[in-house]
Amino acid sequence: MHLIDLTHPIETNMPVFPGTPQVKILQFSTVAKEGFAEKELFLGTHVGTHMDAPAHMLENGKTLDQFFVSKFSGQACIIPFSHDDLDGKNQADYFADFEDVIRESDFIILRTGWSEKWGSDDYYSGFPALDKAGAQFLGGFRLNGIGTDAISIDKHNSTTYDTHYELLKNEILIIENLTGLEQIRTQKFRFIALPLKIAQADGSPVRAVAEY
Repeated sequence: MHLIDLTHPIETNMPVFPGTPQVKILQFSTVAKEGFAEKELFLGTHVGTHMDAPAHMLENGKTLDQFFVSKFSGQACIIPFSHDDLDGKNQADYFADFEDVIRESDFIILRTGWSEKWGSDDYYSGFPALDKAGAQFLGGFRLNGIGTDAISIDKHNSTTYDTHYELLKNEILIIENLTGLEQIRTQKFRFIALPLKIAQADGSPVRAVAEY
């Protein structure tokens, strides 16, 4: 059995979506001074490798704590999703080629290759994004979630967030900022992404893992 960590570490001044407050981790106490070590965390619910709940975009959408924990794991398939893979293709037609494996899956993981740009200015724009046609096609399946190794499932300059709305209205959770997808050597695997159990959570950092 292989377990692969697909999660970016949470640390002070880590990359965040433009406009999101910076993450700060402060040393609250130390073993040398207080006899125990503890840190204070200042972070948003959508930083690092994280999960979006329907409440992130929908006024009356579910929060993460309203889902059964079974929603956060299941059978997954990885789909190549770089600019070269798409090459101007209609996304609905592109995903139709993977229909058989999608029907067997609870999660779709889009491998864009963009995580290698993490920490650089290039990470924030130009990444392959799921368009409305692709989101509508995938929204027709009974999926728990869709993940990407880019900073957003929508285009970087989107102001309407059509893809977010299309998926979240179908209670398809969104996992963004995955990493390490190139380590997965099989198309099908078990995917686990457990959010913190935050009350009324519109999102949460997750520890995402592939198991096969």
